[in-house]
Amino acid sequence: MIVPKNCTALVKGRVSIEGEAEVIGSRRIKHFECEKFVPVYCMEETKMEIYGECKILEGSTIPESWKRLAEMNWETIFLYGDVDSGKSTLATYLANKLGGAYVLDLDIGQAEVAHAGAMGYGFAKDVTSISQVEMINGFFVGSITPQGKEVRCLRGVARLWKELKKLEGRKIVNTTGWVKGKKARDYKLAKIEIIEPDLIVSFEGKVFEGYNVYEVEKGFVLKRDKTERFRARCDSYRKFLKNAKTFEVDKSSVKLIPDIMGGKDVSQFFNAVIGNVSFARLGNGFIAICLKERAEIDARIIREIKDLYEVDEIFVFSEGEFKNIVAGLYKGRKYLGMGLLKSLNGKLLIESAFADFDVIEIGEIRFEDGKEFFIKKY
Repeated sequence: MIVPKNCTALVKGRVSIEGEAEVIGSRRIKHFECEKFVPVYCMEETKMEIYGECKILEGSTIPESWKRLAEMNWETIFLYGDVDSGKSTLATYLANKLGGAYVLDLDIGQAEVAHAGAMGYGFAKDVTSISQVEMINGFFVGSITPQGKEVRCLRGVARLWKELKKLEGRKIVNTTGWVKGKKARDYKLAKIEIIEPDLIVSFEGKVFEGYNVYEVEKGFVLKRDKTERFRARCDSYRKFLKNAKTFEVDKSSVKLIPDIMGGKDVSQFFNAVIGNVSFARLGNGFIAICLKERAEIDARIIREIKDLYEVDEIFVFSEGEFKNIVAGLYKGRKYLGMGLLKSLNGKLLIESAFADFDVIEIGEIRFEDGKEFFIKKY
């Protein structure tokens, strides 16, 4: 098809371009495949082969504020905006327009550089999505929301930023869409204090008095519903499980965090208190309770258990849920990516594309039969 001059083709699928066109800021991309709509602005009459969907719009979908931002002199920016405000699209546009930039993706709910439940950074250049960026390093959180995990998330921010700030090049920090309420504000401010960006780029107007804030428009954004967000997370798990194999791991060769099979056996006590208990272990700051069958535990009992044993966390899962647990794999301080714990009771079996790791961190997410589930954690 022929796209007129000064028009934008919103395309999805397999695309080839002949002519002077800009794909989210890059004039070097001539062939690509994408699963969500990508804007291609045609500076001249352009021939395009599209095996998928296409919508033609007059003019450019890139806001003027984005173009001005690309021309400004900054080294590090911090993107601030609600869910589906366009943060990832802006990060992609800037990285392409600048001829490359580092992207620190702190959005553990809709992670693109790492997978859902983890942060990561990489170098972006000539990409149609941040999900195409290869992860240089990351940090496993094990949850898809920072709420209740603020301290752990901030540890990850500090660790990754300590590495990234030493690298030469522009840096774009993408964050979660959690912006409403005092806790969200304090959490964002804590990250800003760690990173100390030159600019806070805000989709939400003037925020954070006393900081250098640059306001941008939202541009063309297709809202995603909960189902589409769920699919995106599942795709991120599948990406890291590509070419994965299941194998047994020597328990003495790895450190398991938390070691839910270690610690003191308190099964007899918990079976007497709540019943239906397969096993229970008291570890350092946590208790792991495996139930014979899935059941809810009264909140009052949970509070009393925490007070009695002076623990911060209680993991509760059934025998049927004691498998396919998303786990973060490290080699030293290098985050490799995720695997799936298939079994911990007896043999330590893991499904992973990585074989050389020495730390396994257990999260609160299960990925089974292409679907995402969550382990109860109190």
